[in-house]
Amino acid sequence: MEQELDLLALWQVIAKRWKLIVLIPLAAAVISILYSSYMITPLYKSSTTLLVMRPTDARDIYWQDLHVSRQLAETYSDIVLSRRVMTAAVAKEDWPYEIDELAAMITAEGVRDTEIIKLSATNPHPEVARDVANVVAAAFKEEIIEIMNVENVSTLDEAVAPGGPVSPRIHLNVAVAFVVGLMGAFGLVFLLEYLDRTVKDPAEAQAIFNLPVIGTIPMADGDSLFASSNPRSPPAEALRTLRTNIQYSSVDRPIKRLLVTAANPQCGKSTVAANLGLTLAGSGGSVLLVDADLRRPTQHEIFGIESEPGLTSLIVKDELDLGAVMHRSGHDNLTIIPSGPVPPYPSEMLASLRMYELVKSFTDHFDYVIFDSPPVVAVTDAAVLSRVADGTLLVIGYGKVNREEVSGALEQMSNVQANMIGLVINGMPHSKTYYNGYSYYYGSDRNMDSKGKSFFAGLF
Repeated sequence: MEQELDLLALWQVIAKRWKLIVLIPLAAAVISILYSSYMITPLYKSSTTLLVMRPTDARDIYWQDLHVSRQLAETYSDIVLSRRVMTAAVAKEDWPYEIDELAAMITAEGVRDTEIIKLSATNPHPEVARDVANVVAAAFKEEIIEIMNVENVSTLDEAVAPGGPVSPRIHLNVAVAFVVGLMGAFGLVFLLEYLDRTVKDPAEAQAIFNLPVIGTIPMADGDSLFASSNPRSPPAEALRTLRTNIQYSSVDRPIKRLLVTAANPQCGKSTVAANLGLTLAGSGGSVLLVDADLRRPTQHEIFGIESEPGLTSLIVKDELDLGAVMHRSGHDNLTIIPSGPVPPYPSEMLASLRMYELVKSFTDHFDYVIFDSPPVVAVTDAAVLSRVADGTLLVIGYGKVNREEVSGALEQMSNVQANMIGLVINGMPHSKTYYNGYSYYYGSDRNMDSKGKSFFAGLF
């Protein structure tokens, strides 16, 4: 089972960055084509073959003679490349090449187990390659007579102008570039995954932060209020699981005032708060959703209501009636208090005595009160509000929050002794929704109450 999960994890890493795995090898192949076609000078190779035989009576050829001839072919291959032969070849033609330049064009090797020498010349021009091979072969045949005092080399085939270049080998270069690019792409993908410090795995998050993951909400498409518009969708089902986990997170002290905050502004905490309010309202209890994000309020946009009057209006105006700031959400059992006018000092307003009095009034009129607060790391508002909340949820955007941000947020909340009931990972890919449910805290001893009662989860 562990091996299957590891293979699945590898596949998910590959699937997440499949574009890199496709684009990098293709880019390498295209670059190889362009470089091979336009940057590398084509080279042509022309060859002539020479036969080496030990002089003997044609009527009396023995095996020893053939063996000696093969050894001579190997020796002669080295002589072809000698400075003496190159000098003679340069003297035979009016070439603009020095002796060393000419020698660099020539290769000579004996054909295995034969008395044949293959002499080849390589040049950017096919006709020049042909002429160089033939002239060097002729010079070699003349010089070998003086060197060995014997004429025993004959030409089998003269060199001819080649029909196509031997270099660059575009098809081979492209294939090699593609394979190397593919290997590099896989290496880069896994390196990026290794260097990725963002929070994605619920089990890993629970182990690192020593706090249960009580909700994993899949990525939602379309309407922000998916708990109402698509109640059978995976995100809506995940919200119902989260609702159950919250309700059973503390049996002796029920959670009535819930603070929803996040590690950073990219986590989607306002959407989670809105849909959690709908889900709690769907269970029959009366729910008040308070937009306490006095810096960047969004609940009025999510529900399509006016932002004023709102929470700040209640705090500033003692004479204002509570009902004047309550807005109908358009959904049964759910009432909204928007943020109201954005104040210059939000933290001071939230920490005021008037705010404490309002929270008590909210609690008296509703079964559940949900506060949508700013992210923890950005400002102190969430820490201030946690003092009036029975429990706090920290929303983590899948792949959008690094571990240091989460640790910093939890440290800030710990400093004010906030009751952190758990983490919620929002926007998880549907391929990873098998993490959802009770598997990560069934049997967990985190957040147990005084009687040792642990979380119930995934019951509905």
